[in-house]
This record gives sequence, structure tokens and C-alpha cells, in this order.
Amino acid sequence: LGYGPYEEQLLASAALFAGYAVEMDTGEGKTLVGAMTAACHALSGRRVHVLSVNDYLARRDAEWMTPLFDAFGVSVAWLGQASTAAERRQAYRARVVYAPVSEVGYDVLRDRQVTNVYERVTQAFDVAIVDEADAVMIDEAMTPLVLAGTGPDDAEDFTAATELVGRLEPTQH
Repeated sequence: LGYGPYEEQLLASAALFAGYAVEMDTGEGKTLVGAMTAACHALSGRRVHVLSVNDYLARRDAEWMTPLFDAFGVSVAWLGQASTAAERRQAYRARVVYAPVSEVGYDVLRDRQVTNVYERVTQAFDVAIVDEADAVMIDEAMTPLVLAGTGPDDAEDFTAATELVGRLEPTQH
């Protein structure tokens, strides 16, 4: 990458790796700190998701930090809104995946709706590194993730279901 991390960046990475939150201002090297921490987790056998607020940052950071991950033999990928199911499945197989938090959230919701386990795209979640935590955990959290649509088996009349629920006993069923 052509960068030598500053002492503050090394300390920030060590703190993140130990599970602490780290606050850094713009220009202080959050992207490098996050990548170093992700590489450390990946090298210890963990699967890492680096969460951002949009496709642009996920792609930019993954591509920018790829040489660092390559140097350690750590696979890295990114996904975004336009990623197909096959591309998502492939990205989630990487040891480190960069993605917008909303896309990961939608993938989890979609995976919970599949009827065949082979249709799932996500892998087990282990470590999340949140870039721009205020934007991801506050601003993005203000918009609920909702999957909407209809299917061929959608019931229009809930009478039978309502009757069934009415016959359930609170302590027995």
C-alpha cells in the first residue's frame, strides 16, 4: 500500500482487535486500521464483515486494502446493491467481506425465507467491524429493513388461521 502505520493507528487496531470501540477523525486512517484489524481476525481463523454505509465505500475500501490482505493470504471481497445472489454467495465465502450494513441485513432476511439451504447466500457471522459507526448504527438504524412481495401461495383469507389460533391454550400450546 505504500503506508507505514503510525503508532496511533497500531494502537487503534490493537484496541479494535481486543473488542473496544475506537473513535477516529476523518483522515486519521480508519480504513487502514479497520483493514489491519480485519486481517488479524482473519488470520486467527475468524470470518470478518466490514460494514459501511454504502456500496461506494464497501467497494473502494475492499479494493484499496486488497494488497494488504493479499500479503497475508487472506481472501477479501465486497458486495453491493447490484450484486447477484451468486456474487453475494461468492463474496460471503471470503474471509473478509466489505458490505453496506443494509445489504447484509437484507441478505440475512432473505436467507431466512428460503426453503432450500443451498439457496442461502450468507455464511456464519463472526466479527463485525463497523466503519462510521454513528452513520451505520444510528442513521441507518432509523430505516427498518423490510422485505415485501407476494408469492403464489399467499393467503388472502385468514379465517382458518384465525380460528386455529383462537383454539390454542396459552400454557399448553
